Amino acid sequence: MWLENLVLERTEDILQPYRHKAEALKETYESEYQNYLPYIQECYERATYWHGTGRYHYSYRGESRYENVNGDGLLDVLSSIIQRNGLTPHKDPWIDSGGKTVSLGTVRMHSRLFARIHLYEHDTLLYEFGSVPCWVHLYTRLLLLWLFTNLVNSRQFVKSLFRRSMYKDLQSWVGAIRKPKNGKVISLWYFVSGESPDSDIHDNYPMLFGITKGTFEVIDAISLTHAVEVRSLQPVALKDFTHIEVPLAKIKETELFLESKGASLRVLPMEFVDMYLANVPLRKLAYS
Repeated sequence: MWLENLVLERTEDILQPYRHKAEALKETYESEYQNYLPYIQECYERATYWHGTGRYHYSYRGESRYENVNGDGLLDVLSSIIQRNGLTPHKDPWIDSGGKTVSLGTVRMHSRLFARIHLYEHDTLLYEFGSVPCWVHLYTRLLLLWLFTNLVNSRQFVKSLFRRSMYKDLQSWVGAIRKPKNGKVISLWYFVSGESPDSDIHDNYPMLFGITKGTFEVIDAISLTHAVEVRSLQPVALKDFTHIEVPLAKIKETELFLESKGASLRVLPMEFVDMYLANVPLRKLAYS
């Protein structure tokens, strides 16, 4: 579709400087990058699905961040994942059935965006392949195009946008990483305009899990987003994880924590994986 091609072409123009910067950084950090490169290639080949989250959330009552977020306590998400031996299904108001599922990205960059919003607001990454607004704009435009070209199958999703709890659900979801101000955490327009929240939790950082095909069953729970996301009805066990990506500055901290819990999982620098993928065509990165 020509509109979709136009969106990709314009985004590609924005990404060109990031592609050039990746090549320069590969030379600057040649020794470190080359040490990780074989593991990046191996893990990326094995990973079929992705799940983006952060190290910490404000604690919530129940199984999901949509349920009664409490800004007075913290949940160590990585510790919880290890304790539960992986990702466990939870209720999600965006799912037609209202049942419990695990969200899995079919492309890394989409899940990376969800991981990225967990970065502490005063921290930065060594390198990112494209800014957060760049990727938010891209996916917003693609979703709108997919919506208007598939209105019949997207009726349930559109209906969910006008449910009574929609505003509350949005506040609760973002409230897991930011405390509200004046009774509000974020507005819907904030997302539509291409912005994205970050976290006010000190030392919080993004975590992106690669996941191989396992014994779990996946479904296209939301027809509109089938090109970037599927859902698992069963838990996703740690044995199905290929690796975890975290910021370069958090590699040692994460490795030591996993070691202390007896968990064996390859830890990769998110920035180096971004640099590795900076040569890949945008269409392949954006959706499956």
